[in-house]
Amino acid sequence: MAAHAIKRGFMFHPDRRDGASALFAAFASGLEFTQLPPEVVQQAKQSILDVLGLALAGERMNAGCAPVTAYCAAASGPGASTVWSTGQRLAPGYAALANAAHARALDYDDIIEYPQIHVAACVVPAAVAMAQAHRLPGAGRVLLSAVAVGCELQARLAAALAPHFGEGLPIMLASQIFGYFSAAAACGNIIRLSEESMLDALGLALMQAAGTEETVVHAPLSMGKFLYSGLSNQAGVQSAMMASFGIQARADVLTGVAGLFNAYFGGNYAAEALTDGLGRDYRSLTRCFKSMPGTLVAHAFVEAALILLDSAGGDPGVIEKVVLYVGPWGRVMCEPSEMRRHPPGASAAMNSIPFMVAHALVRGRIGIADFGEAGRNDPGVLSMAARFEHIVMPELANRTGLEPGVVNLWLKDGRRLAHRIDAPAGHPSRPLSFDDVAIKFHRNLDDASVPMTPARREEIVQHVRSLESLDNISPIFESVSDDTNSRGSHAS
Repeated sequence: MAAHAIKRGFMFHPDRRDGASALFAAFASGLEFTQLPPEVVQQAKQSILDVLGLALAGERMNAGCAPVTAYCAAASGPGASTVWSTGQRLAPGYAALANAAHARALDYDDIIEYPQIHVAACVVPAAVAMAQAHRLPGAGRVLLSAVAVGCELQARLAAALAPHFGEGLPIMLASQIFGYFSAAAACGNIIRLSEESMLDALGLALMQAAGTEETVVHAPLSMGKFLYSGLSNQAGVQSAMMASFGIQARADVLTGVAGLFNAYFGGNYAAEALTDGLGRDYRSLTRCFKSMPGTLVAHAFVEAALILLDSAGGDPGVIEKVVLYVGPWGRVMCEPSEMRRHPPGASAAMNSIPFMVAHALVRGRIGIADFGEAGRNDPGVLSMAARFEHIVMPELANRTGLEPGVVNLWLKDGRRLAHRIDAPAGHPSRPLSFDDVAIKFHRNLDDASVPMTPARREEIVQHVRSLESLDNISPIFESVSDDTNSRGSHAS
């Protein structure tokens, strides 16, 4: 590894006048585990366990994952980093691509409520792949600090964009675009890039960053919704590795004349959100860990509908009509109406409020299997979805967070039931604990292709719970797909 690898503890000095790009490079290069607040460590653990479980389930439940995995194996050849669901060992960039795509395949990963920016799935796969490829002492602490770095960068880029985000769905896909920088920062932290080389890594990320909403939301037959995080993770690994070999791209990456915000967002950003309290105040703590799969915009509607169903006696057959009251963001997830009621693919289903609410009303919950072909063509669900209508209410727009879920049920006996949920489970105001995420992990593994005993599952949970004490992360990742073979045979 190159001569550019130097690790320092990060200290933010209020009188430091460096630009945001240099400050981020210093933060990403210098942050060490001992500087992390306990709540940040805990959230990093939740992020790792959540992404791992989602990737193992997503690889099986989303048919689009198979060609992505096959491509990565063919393009990479043998390497040091593991594809978690198959046990294949690939070059770190390709392992990160596969694992990140698998983790996003169910739209069940954590997210910032406004703007809608995914976080851990854009960071954890790259960080794990890089950590596996470099046998570093205190590997658990190294991984935790790297995940904290990447998630904080992702959250601060989102916070800087938030005041200028506007209403409805944007053109640019900020989760993917920001993910290039966040993954690069996490990987650079692992291999101990100096501040200067970290700035090179961020510059190399800028040279690759891309992403729009077209293939993610508007295209009914596209793998873009889960593939995009794979691309940003792969490029993040590549950017950090290139910088470690002395490849330079040193620039004002974030706020320069042709930097990130000027190039992609018209120069509109809140500068103070980028660096104020950096290393002290962690904006990444405001993430939502999802309690159910599918777009977070729909979760409040699903919760409200299930409460109303219980009030109606639990029988979906008594429902005459379902009316959803939506703001500008919810409208996007309800239109075009026919496609949202009967989505042609898993990605379209995950972005549909009517489909998700209809499935919950008919089946009592929404699970990851419900987005498959059988779930999308369930006659009872389609019959229920046909009874839906939505009414757009501009006053429901929320410029700082999620829109509320407002649902009315019209029953066949003439009664009308109404309920409103302002924040779904998993929102920072209703957070999930590590134990909640562990329960979600176990449920996701019920739908994974990996054969794993309950004891092995719990072993992984406990390893992640005590990750800071591990010098070898192999027991968590390298043998998750090898439950019956010798788990001790893998290198650390």
